[in-house]
Amino acid sequence: MIEKQFTALLRSFVQDTAPKTEEPWNMAELQRAAAQQNMLPVLAYENKRWRLSTDSEVCRRLDGFLYGAIVGNLNRRVDFETLSKEFTVRGIAHMPVKGYYLRKLYPVPELRTFGDIDMLIHREDRQKVHELMLSLGYSVKQNWEPTYSYIKGAEYYEIHTNLMDGNLDNRADLKAYFDAAWRYAEPDDGLRYRPASDFHFIYTVCHLAKHLYGGGAGLRMYLDIALYMKNESARLNMETIEREMAALQLTGFFHTLMNACSAWFGTECGCSLPPPDEAAIKKLLCYTLDSDLFGHSRDHAVIELRNSESKKAAKGKLIRNMLFPPAGQIESRYTFLQGRHWLLPLAWIVRAVSNLRLIPNKLHSMKSVAETDIDRVETYDGFMRRIGL
Repeated sequence: MIEKQFTALLRSFVQDTAPKTEEPWNMAELQRAAAQQNMLPVLAYENKRWRLSTDSEVCRRLDGFLYGAIVGNLNRRVDFETLSKEFTVRGIAHMPVKGYYLRKLYPVPELRTFGDIDMLIHREDRQKVHELMLSLGYSVKQNWEPTYSYIKGAEYYEIHTNLMDGNLDNRADLKAYFDAAWRYAEPDDGLRYRPASDFHFIYTVCHLAKHLYGGGAGLRMYLDIALYMKNESARLNMETIEREMAALQLTGFFHTLMNACSAWFGTECGCSLPPPDEAAIKKLLCYTLDSDLFGHSRDHAVIELRNSESKKAAKGKLIRNMLFPPAGQIESRYTFLQGRHWLLPLAWIVRAVSNLRLIPNKLHSMKSVAETDIDRVETYDGFMRRIGL
């Protein structure tokens, strides 16, 4: 029932119509699901708008989430725009993606939560950005190509020299495709740029696909797509988008995504779609609500085995790669390996020493891989292929 009620609320949010349910709203389960999906402000907004609950304590708590999100995200935006001005003053071109612009598609922009703000920069500006962030009091959280992250209080930024840090099995080269992102940059304010609408939509779809392929994508990612379709359809060239999806070998997934958004949120795609696989879409919804926003709470052993080259012979190889990853897998982090793969043993030592605190988790992951039933992997593989991944 919770899947039905939760999607009814999100359809109401997208379409600005009263939500419908055949049973009384299960507020306890809705709050649990919304918290897991990082969407409590949306539930709170729906409750405020349509009076889902008559319990004054529930309403008081949800109002707190609503107003807290509005104030918190407004402060995040002001902080970012202050930083953006600093980038412009230092002559650094930058292009925010995802949340900063997607929030404008929401009925109340501050309801679009985000853990970090993502920015694309030119590779040649990398050192200049690093020095600026340190001078402004930010601490380094992650420092390897192509993603660098900085944190200060409630502010958290991911700064990219490429919008994609990996590929999906043997499909088109997503890293190469999104390396051309600056071709689609449009002026916004100073040296801040925004991505062209078609390109940003394609990136949002591919970003969702990457997370779903690698472990999980929460319902908020699908909501972003639905609101894009609802509010930007006049600016989207679906013929171009379909052509690019075909070039990226993601047509099947794109069709699944469009049919899922139609079923869950009532949005229209504006392009010809195959009949929906209703059973697969229902299973996708259950799979999505079964974990958190990025699938971190899910058992990743099945996923890692499924994504390996040969599932049945993969356990030993995957465990070896966890211990001793190949140079191509880690050279973006340990850049001294680039063009000098003979230094790989040194990289393994550096990796082990710098990640001592993660060793217990890594041992647990290897144990999970060793104990995973291959039948579970095959079942999962069938589901992912069915939805286009």
